[in-house]
Amino acid sequence: MAEKQSAKRRRRDNKEARERDKAARTGESPAQQAEAVREREADAALRDAERRTGLDGSVGGDTARGRRTS
Repeated sequence: MAEKQSAKRRRRDNKEARERDKAARTGESPAQQAEAVREREADAALRDAERRTGLDGSVGGDTARGRRTS
């Protein structure tokens, strides 16, 4: 019975610690920061793909196409 009570106390203490950390944090949460990074990378990949295919209004499309790299 004592083990059960100590486990319950540990869970309660851990929950309180998480809530204190959450309350002390300012700005974006780690999940929000990760989502912002994913969105920026996806936007950059889309812009790069448009640039390479010439869909962004630029002239020439992929300038590396047809070149030998070595």
